[in-house]
Amino acid sequence: MKKTLITTICIVFSIVLVYYIGTGFIKCTSAYIGEYTVSEDGKEITINVGVGSSIGFIRTVKVKKQENGRMYLDCYSGFGGLNGNIGSKDTYTLPLDEDTSVIALYKHSNYYEDILVKSSDGTWQRAE
Repeated sequence: MKKTLITTICIVFSIVLVYYIGTGFIKCTSAYIGEYTVSEDGKEITINVGVGSSIGFIRTVKVKKQENGRMYLDCYSGFGGLNGNIGSKDTYTLPLDEDTSVIALYKHSNYYEDILVKSSDGTWQRAE
């Protein structure tokens, strides 16, 4: 009886732990960039990120890679379950390489959507 109770408690604790902690490692596919500003020297961009669905928050934005003038961003959900906001924030500052001309966000199955592009005169604008 005692072993069954301990096993059941361990299983329930594991499920709860996976639910509250594990969701923080899921890439968010509905993330979007709201407002953004580029530093005076053009070496950093500050972005405000949100979630396009009614559930969820962004915990972190990571640069997956930066190559051939493209920056690929992954957004991860907050800890605390489906609508968890533990560790979440809205504003992130990211470094820009001199040759970066496109910023793309992860949407699904290794597909990244172009969100911001650098025009020929050096200003950043939304992709069309």
